[in-house]
Amino acid sequence: MLRALALAEKGTSTSTLPNPKVGCVIVLDSKAIAEGHHEKHGENHAEVNALQMIPELGRKVLAQATAYVSLEPCSHFGKTPPCANLLINRGIGRVVYAMEDPNPLVSGAGGTLLRDAGIQVVSGVLEIEARFVNRKFLHLQKSDLPYIILKWAQSSDGYMDPEISALGGRGSVAITTEETMRHVHQLRADNTGILVGRKTTEVDNPSLNVREATGPNPVRIVIDPELRIDESKLKMIGLEGETWLVCKMGFEREIRGVQVKPWLEDDLSVMLRKLRCHGIHSLLVEGGAFTHAKFLEKELFNEVYVFKGVGELKGGLRAPTFKQNKSGKVSKSSVGADTLWHYIRG
Repeated sequence: MLRALALAEKGTSTSTLPNPKVGCVIVLDSKAIAEGHHEKHGENHAEVNALQMIPELGRKVLAQATAYVSLEPCSHFGKTPPCANLLINRGIGRVVYAMEDPNPLVSGAGGTLLRDAGIQVVSGVLEIEARFVNRKFLHLQKSDLPYIILKWAQSSDGYMDPEISALGGRGSVAITTEETMRHVHQLRADNTGILVGRKTTEVDNPSLNVREATGPNPVRIVIDPELRIDESKLKMIGLEGETWLVCKMGFEREIRGVQVKPWLEDDLSVMLRKLRCHGIHSLLVEGGAFTHAKFLEKELFNEVYVFKGVGELKGGLRAPTFKQNKSGKVSKSSVGADTLWHYIRG
């Protein structure tokens, strides 16, 4: 099952969502003979890819085999046929899965199909680990909002910027190292959208793309309530990928190379629901302080990444603070010389 979970992680959130990340390992005589994972939404599921590796094995042989799957095999027709039926038709003798399908319409149905076909079924193996791997997918089953990750960098003494109100065009101030930059770029590649506010855009003029990691560029989303940004100076326009400017209704206008979305209302969740409806299943919020404060105030987040540099700024713009819930999960690690503090809400 550990191998199945590792395979599941090969399916990135940007390729599989709104589907789950799933891995499958088929074992015969204590040896793994085939494996696969769900690579892309709408394409073969993990069980299909694994069984395609062993087309020569018939029912008599596979009756002695066990399929280890990180999620209950599906029992319904979606973009692909049900995997539970495939396992039955190929004659797999035993199926072990980590967690039930969280979709209430089908949860447990795959296991029931397998049992009714005479297959031995074991569930709940490494369930906690499996739920962690698919935490974004689990969120999408119970919420109409994207999975939201807040990320910022701060100095060792708790500042995001040496100036409280930086002038437009000043450029960003490096607080963390290149190792952190590569880590952040991978975070970008692992989410379908990346969001910043107007102030950050005017001061830093960020590209918001993926340069130091493997994966697709997220949709770049800038909140600009009255569409006051001078788009002629933005580096992100013209880069590979899409750029969206979100404004209030009545301020929209045509801008070459940009999609203008009049979705902004006083209730931030209205915009977030519209982002979700338009394919933004996971959203990385990169700044700035005002934007982060809005998300934190309304508790519109699922995870927080804080990269802390080793240097002090001794003043300036304070980094956000917030209360953790008791059921949340906190971890600390080193990223080069920097420290990464990672919080997942319970």
